[in-house]
Amino acid sequence: MFSSAWITHPDARYSENRIWLFKKTFTLNEKPARAALRISAEARYKLFVNGQRAAFGPCRPSGEEKYYDTLDLAPYLKAGENELFCEVLALADNSDMTKPTLVYGVRRTGNMLLALELDCGECVIRTDEGWVCAPSPNAEWESHTGEAGAAMFEEHAHGGEAVWVGAKVAAQVDSLREEPYPWGIVNPMFVIPRPIPMLYQKDVPFRDAGDGFYIADELTFGFPRLSFAGQGKVRVTYAESFGSGHEKGDRLDRSLPFRGVWDALDVDGTLVWEPFWPRCARIIRIACEGDVRLSSLTFTEIGYPLTVPAGCDFGSEEDNRLWQISVATLMRCMQESYEDCPYYEQLQYAMDTSLQMLFNYQLTDDDLLARKAIRDFRLSQRADGLLSSRYPTVEAQFIPSFSFYYIFMVAEHWRRFGDLSLVRENLRAIDGVLEWFGGCVDETGLVRRSMYWDFIDWAATWRAGVPSVGEDCHMAVASAMYVYFLRAAAELADLCGRTSTGDEYRQRADRCAEAIETLCWDEDRGLYADETKHAYFSQHMQVWCTLAGIADEARARRIMENAVGLRTKCTFAYAYFWFRALEQVGMYDECEPMIDRLRALPALNCTTIPETPDAPRSDCHAWGAIAIYEFAAVLLGVRTVSAAENKLRIAPRIDGRDHAKGTVYTCAGPVRIEWTFTDGLFTLRVRSASGSEKEIVLPDGQTVVTQYADVSLAARL
Repeated sequence: MFSSAWITHPDARYSENRIWLFKKTFTLNEKPARAALRISAEARYKLFVNGQRAAFGPCRPSGEEKYYDTLDLAPYLKAGENELFCEVLALADNSDMTKPTLVYGVRRTGNMLLALELDCGECVIRTDEGWVCAPSPNAEWESHTGEAGAAMFEEHAHGGEAVWVGAKVAAQVDSLREEPYPWGIVNPMFVIPRPIPMLYQKDVPFRDAGDGFYIADELTFGFPRLSFAGQGKVRVTYAESFGSGHEKGDRLDRSLPFRGVWDALDVDGTLVWEPFWPRCARIIRIACEGDVRLSSLTFTEIGYPLTVPAGCDFGSEEDNRLWQISVATLMRCMQESYEDCPYYEQLQYAMDTSLQMLFNYQLTDDDLLARKAIRDFRLSQRADGLLSSRYPTVEAQFIPSFSFYYIFMVAEHWRRFGDLSLVRENLRAIDGVLEWFGGCVDETGLVRRSMYWDFIDWAATWRAGVPSVGEDCHMAVASAMYVYFLRAAAELADLCGRTSTGDEYRQRADRCAEAIETLCWDEDRGLYADETKHAYFSQHMQVWCTLAGIADEARARRIMENAVGLRTKCTFAYAYFWFRALEQVGMYDECEPMIDRLRALPALNCTTIPETPDAPRSDCHAWGAIAIYEFAAVLLGVRTVSAAENKLRIAPRIDGRDHAKGTVYTCAGPVRIEWTFTDGLFTLRVRSASGSEKEIVLPDGQTVVTQYADVSLAARL
């Protein structure tokens, strides 16, 4: 139980954007073997112990829950005098429209509070009146415009001394409790333990590239720390690359413009400085005015502690490099939530997240961030059933199709982990989503356009990612998605014994599928149109008509063959669904053009996957880290068939390679695959935990079903 107090500054005002400082010194007779810390803040904190950065948090909350962090501070403590130093970022209330909306992904109440409890063994340190606090004399900020991301703000270091006063106790922390709430009234500052691990911290070097530029080997996210001496002004600018906005080529081409998020510093004497909020950068530029010189620059990368399997080789250097930048992209987009991009919004979007979770599952058994994401989106549901397209957030946004991806998250988690309890606790929210879409179906049987952002994909021929439908009021692509997700939800309902609900979903899916068949099928084109006048056609419509079973097997092959040459093509964001539709009709070779575009990125000095194939804004968008899934599930061929029954299918694909090896995580734990193809002989070795049923399919079609842990097979091709 967290049994400390919330403390604040006596002069702190409600709903203001400001950084505050808290400090406490104490003495230990000896260095402790363990020192358990519990800490939370409103809205964010950064904790230093004896001058070392120890933690950044708390875990980003939803609107209904607040978290406290736990970690061991023993490595930072020593015998003798110790200092706890904490910076707290206070942010305006979510509903306060008079203040700039900074850091969109952090929900807050407008209070400025810190709570801490540290058990050192020989003593317990708690937040109380014995702490001192002060407004930061060195930090001001305002909303960025133009280049900057929605999660960033300017910092200005002005110098000056902090004016310390005794802290004020505001209230007691309310955490997990044994006694019920009196009269059922819940404390709004109730906190629960952080559901995910603390972020890792790792030093990343930036090399001096001359002319004030410092460049890292790959895009990174974390805390720069700079030391200056002298007197004058400094501007520190952070960018993903040379080139900006949608105008990018070689990311290290200095002939391109350089613009980015920046911090402005005043230096008078010696200044050691780091911004409160982490920065995303591949390139840092330091421009000095006056008699100022840079003494040192270090950078601490932070991120979710994702463990990546070692010893992977996918048969070519270009594919190994693609794997590396795909993994780097995923890791940069995993913090306290999945994020669309580390440089701009830093928000958890449902479409991005559903794909990042799939990629995450190939690399580890750790589903904690995935479970938190599913819960976050469930808690975002409105009374009418629609979910927020991004969450947590202080600025509501609704992209109706993104609510479908929440159903996808639950279905894929069940497929991978077989946790029926997670399915059950999400069924009511799934039903709400489908009821909202049911209300958008008119007398034609199709889904109408909504009053929100009907985004599907950043297709080059669409405006703002919305399918072209002319004057039609219907969204055929959304209708096909509705059919797919009704059928997926029916399976989930059946699993939980709600067969009547499952039957209802299937009946609704059948009615919508019939409407699509009647109104959207174009026999002359051999395609399903995006609207009822048959003027617009997209790959996306053919994908969902294939995956949803709207097209029968023969027609599905036909529409996918015709889809290859369409002008309105799937982008990186849709690669997973495009590839699955191609694979379903036996056309997986048609995935190569998009994979080739991804393979070409390292030649442009990209170290992560951009948001879109052409004119990307963001250089790091993990919905494009598709190689993680394809290399694991198709090239190595490892997929979970049924987590509930502990069944796997292993069907490697050669695709012109002579070897491949790697480790894929499954419902049965890690599976190690090694195969070679030499002089017409294919050899395969599979190592896994014993007890799982493995259906192994060799490239010649030979199938072996086994439960052995170590299996070696060969086929002459």
